[in-house]
Amino acid sequence: MRTRLPVLVVIVFATAAAAIGDDEVKRSKRAELTAQFKRDQILAEIKRIGTHAWAGDYFAGNGTSANISVTLAPSAGYVFEWHGCFGLYDRNYGAITPANGRLRLSFTFKNTREGFEGIAPELVVVPWGERRYLVPSDDLIGFCNHVNKGAEPRTTADGFYLLRRGDENKDVRHFPEIPTEYRDYLLSTPVETTVLAVGRSPSRQIVPGVKFKDTQLTLEAGSKQGLKVGMEIVVVQPTDVFDSVRITSVSDRRAEAVMTQYGERARDPKPGWRLSTRRAL
Repeated sequence: MRTRLPVLVVIVFATAAAAIGDDEVKRSKRAELTAQFKRDQILAEIKRIGTHAWAGDYFAGNGTSANISVTLAPSAGYVFEWHGCFGLYDRNYGAITPANGRLRLSFTFKNTREGFEGIAPELVVVPWGERRYLVPSDDLIGFCNHVNKGAEPRTTADGFYLLRRGDENKDVRHFPEIPTEYRDYLLSTPVETTVLAVGRSPSRQIVPGVKFKDTQLTLEAGSKQGLKVGMEIVVVQPTDVFDSVRITSVSDRRAEAVMTQYGERARDPKPGWRLSTRRAL
């Protein structure tokens, strides 16, 4: 009976969530205790199996609004929690289906990836030397952008992508081992370019009172210089602008891009601005 208890608890919670609402149930004391019980099982399995390709306790965040933890092991499954300034934002747990370096997660509660909630349903295990990252399968280009910009490999626990705790202290060389189809997104040397032309600058409102401006840019670099659609490039001159630019189309020596800025008072980009795929540290 003892080994079947966690399964029964998950079934009870799944039924309760449908009747009461996931948000209330996932934040309940009972869900907290269930998550802790499952986490203890996972940590015990990690200790028992020793060195493993991806099992471990992972963290991503900034220490304030985003403190995301994922603890996982092959048999015991995973526990995901997102904590912030106002406490618990989200929680989920379930089983893992591994296949070809990817981990597919099942969910006890509804998983909504909006705002300060949710986790990717499929994570790619990315080895980098002795480090292990878990990267959403739909955001591998984003991970490459962070590497190109110098945000990875990080030397502190804080960071945008899930990294196994303690691995920030491990040195790395060369490039992370990402799937073959994304390797061209990793640059051996930074691409530097200039804004040739500035186009339309429509605004959009995500929530009341919060506006973003998307400015169309033409850049003096293209595929010959290593740029690809989806890459990010940052403003380096002028030095008081910290916005990034996303490449939307490329030709041999030109690229079209969009600069997204917050607020109507954001500084308008100008021809002649200098950009680079590597942020100055």
